[in-house]
Amino acid sequence: MGETQRIRDPIHDLIVFDEQASLDQIAWDLLETPEFQRLRRIKQLGVSEFVFPGATHSRFAHSVGVFHNARCLLGLIRREINSGRVQGKFNDDRARIAVLAALIHDIGHGPFSHAFEGARKSIAEKRAKEKNKAKVKKHEAWTADIIENRDGAIWPILDKTIGETGAKAIADLLRADIPGDMYHAIVSSSFDADRLDYIQRDRYMTGTGVGAIDLRWLFDNVRVADIDVSPPSGDSGEPVYTHSFCLAHKAREAAEDFLLARYRLYSTVYLHKTTRGIEQMLAALFSGLARAVEDGKAGELGFRDENPLVSFLSTDEGSLTDYLRLDDGMVWGSIERIARTSFPGLSSIARRLLTREKPFALDVQKEFPDHDERQRRAQHKLDEMFKDRLGLEIFKDEAKLTLYGEIGADDEKAQKRLMIQVGDDVKEITKFQDATIVRSAHERRFLRYYFLDESEGMNALAAITKGGR
Repeated sequence: MGETQRIRDPIHDLIVFDEQASLDQIAWDLLETPEFQRLRRIKQLGVSEFVFPGATHSRFAHSVGVFHNARCLLGLIRREINSGRVQGKFNDDRARIAVLAALIHDIGHGPFSHAFEGARKSIAEKRAKEKNKAKVKKHEAWTADIIENRDGAIWPILDKTIGETGAKAIADLLRADIPGDMYHAIVSSSFDADRLDYIQRDRYMTGTGVGAIDLRWLFDNVRVADIDVSPPSGDSGEPVYTHSFCLAHKAREAAEDFLLARYRLYSTVYLHKTTRGIEQMLAALFSGLARAVEDGKAGELGFRDENPLVSFLSTDEGSLTDYLRLDDGMVWGSIERIARTSFPGLSSIARRLLTREKPFALDVQKEFPDHDERQRRAQHKLDEMFKDRLGLEIFKDEAKLTLYGEIGADDEKAQKRLMIQVGDDVKEITKFQDATIVRSAHERRFLRYYFLDESEGMNALAAITKGGR
């Protein structure tokens, strides 16, 4: 590094990489690798800028913010040990592994992040049915592969500074479903460095008024306690306890605001109907391109074999070399190329993406609020009407949202439950009798159908609302 480096950040102000701190030196060297610099070219919120024009921040900025938060959380662990509330000595090796893992936790994201991963999952599922092929590799697995790639720039830095076992420990930590200790909680817990950054950053960059949190008060009340992080009830096996983050009881109201902030970001930003509609069109374009590649028609779309997107989609998993060449700019260039062709279906979607011609959205919940039975009937009718066309010109989008996240994501991870310390015990935040938030009361379902042909969408709307709402 040579000298102290500084990064100005709109969320955390000045983030300093001290030349006298070995951890900061390693972090700065990792930050300058091609793998990490690639994150400058991948937006944190994918196509959310179609709705929130300010949401152009990158995964690079987010990752630097996560590193900053990780150092802060590390300081809290040290404070808890020094105060005697946590027994044992501070483990410098585990601390260093956790903070570096926080820094590079997102290097495995592809272009358009979750939209691209969702499209690849759909492609893989289709291939699995037709050709009995493997499921898609998620971004966490790509992250571990990039870290352990001996021919890349990440591994040599880690091998030189923390050794081969340390580099493997970082990859293993990012792969792990269940945290092993309080240092791991920096990367994966109810109060981890990742969510502490994106809740603030995404709120600020989208300009939304929801989601304010009292971060100083929360940090001051972070505690470390023995918490059960075993899989959800119903799984066999004994409880698994490990030291992880919780919050003191006097910060319970601020903790409720913290959970609600994340919930509101999901409902108003991440699951915004226009954003989801654009993502559906992107997924359709990726899937169509994959079919064209399989059919040997990539040339009709103006592509050559050396195009990394074409090359990546031509195989089930794709090569690491091709994956690292993918970013938002490269994909937008490919979309522009497709738009200039007359390829059936794909060229039209590409042009619509370039001009923000969003699909018609039929929001079932909006049409039948608080009427579960009519929603079920509408879904059944629409599925029957368009069963042979879903995924082609008509797209179905379902999501369920709870206080902790989308069902099937953080909701199923015990370590993501926010625990409050009461004396020598801990209690899940929604279990208090006077809790403002109740977990079951905040489960929300999203069901939307998107139509490229607006008139067809209007006809579908008329079909399900016939006879009154």
